[in-house]
Amino acid sequence: MKKQSFKEVAKIEYNEQAVLTVENLNVVYTKNNVRLNALKNLSFSLKKGEILALLGESGSGKSTCAKALLGLLPLSASIESGTLRLKGEKPLKLGDRAIFWQKYRGRRIAMIYQDSRLALNPVETIGSHFRRTMLFHKMGTREQIQNKSINTLKLLNFKDPEHILKCYPFELSGGMCQRVYTALVLCLDPEIIIADEPTSALDSVSQNEVLSLLKQVQKQFELSLILITHDIAAAYEISDRVMVLKNGSLKEEGRTQEVLLNPKNDYTKELICARYLSLNREGKQKLISDTLLKIENISKTYEKKKERQKALDCLSLSLNKGETMGLLGFSGCGKSTLAKCITGLEAIDEGNIYYKEREISHLGKKERRQLCSSLQIVFQDARASLNPSRSAVQLVKEPLEYMGIGSKSEREKKARRYLYEVGIYDEAQDRRPMQLSTGQCQRVAIARALVVEPDLLICDEAVSALDMILQKQILCLLKRLQELWGFAVLMISHDIRVIRYFCQSTAVMMDGKILEKLPSEKLYESRNDCTRKLLENETCINRIGGHDEQQNK
Repeated sequence: MKKQSFKEVAKIEYNEQAVLTVENLNVVYTKNNVRLNALKNLSFSLKKGEILALLGESGSGKSTCAKALLGLLPLSASIESGTLRLKGEKPLKLGDRAIFWQKYRGRRIAMIYQDSRLALNPVETIGSHFRRTMLFHKMGTREQIQNKSINTLKLLNFKDPEHILKCYPFELSGGMCQRVYTALVLCLDPEIIIADEPTSALDSVSQNEVLSLLKQVQKQFELSLILITHDIAAAYEISDRVMVLKNGSLKEEGRTQEVLLNPKNDYTKELICARYLSLNREGKQKLISDTLLKIENISKTYEKKKERQKALDCLSLSLNKGETMGLLGFSGCGKSTLAKCITGLEAIDEGNIYYKEREISHLGKKERRQLCSSLQIVFQDARASLNPSRSAVQLVKEPLEYMGIGSKSEREKKARRYLYEVGIYDEAQDRRPMQLSTGQCQRVAIARALVVEPDLLICDEAVSALDMILQKQILCLLKRLQELWGFAVLMISHDIRVIRYFCQSTAVMMDGKILEKLPSEKLYESRNDCTRKLLENETCINRIGGHDEQQNK
């Protein structure tokens, strides 16, 4: 019998301690007879109580890995090889379609998805989600389920969990939906949690709360956690070990501090550097005094079953022509509601909204259509906002057709020109959203908004779900196009990095009110408690890569 080397013995001992072991995972996507290798010979183990972070930009294979471990890959994907071993179970051939996945999903391995709003049923209340999920897994009576749901929501910083359980997903902000889904997963008491970008839609305070909660629950119940993220901060904050992926291949692996503080691979260094955005110091030279948008004492209240919740409370704000203003605040503070009120997607209860000195809060259908060519919005989830049955060029042509701008040939030509300007070239212009990457979908959404040549573009968390490299690309793109065409931008974000890099001025929002407005370069000089709290949570990992946020003050 051949004597085993020390490395082979160490590997066997490590795998025996593991609650999950993956070996030689190869996943291929096939589109139009073209093969794309999404994962290439990926092998790793996860110990009990360990937090493993998978880092990489969009398209690196992180989410494909998670879906393969839960049997959730689409039909266009095939697993050519790979085994999964859970502690106490026989090895599973991941390509075997006979695997009874319901035995493992939820209780053994659970997943927190990146876009929780799409993962929640829009016609079911949040309470119904908790009841249905826990009854399926036979986790107690309805009363026990109700109590557990309330207690878990309280852990995730919901002030009124009883009210949240009565809400529908579309009545909550993106960040609130993310916290609700995290609570839903934690209620199942799984052994392993795969968290696929669980904090990308959250403000810095909520991010830290969710990460702290995951860490707390992981320690308390000795759970194992796979954190899929593009956020270096999240990985550094809670993970024990890091794996860096690019184009389906493992580039670097090791203890978190060793990899992130002293990266050896060039791609790891690129990921770390992309997180740091320089301060926008051009605001004073480009600011125009003419007012474009003026909001006066607007209020918005949502009512449900005789309960009233105030989303906007006597809010006032103004934006000048050509200005880039950031709207900063915690998740659920009313930022997205304000955007919807400005664009007419929500009606205000009281107050006035003036655009180019014209009151626009109570326009008719015909007048609203005319306004669309001057005021556009880019939503947080571009893929969800695009018609999946239309190609990129058809999507960009659509607003031109809606407003009757140009002839058929002129609309085609203009749509392709704007797609080219945002970096969608050649045959990619004829692809549908599902055939495009996340970053490409965001570019299509930007082209669609700008093709009508608006004077004001509202970006509602338009880059929050993107990896750091894509974020920088999209922000640079918006800066270049704004310099070219001179439109104003209202950048709604919970990310101070993005606000300070892109915006000349910043308005800080909390509980439906504007607390203060100041130049972005003066944010760190603010004495407002809310602003300080946002800043304190943002500067928690300045040591990574040797960067220091204070250098940009």
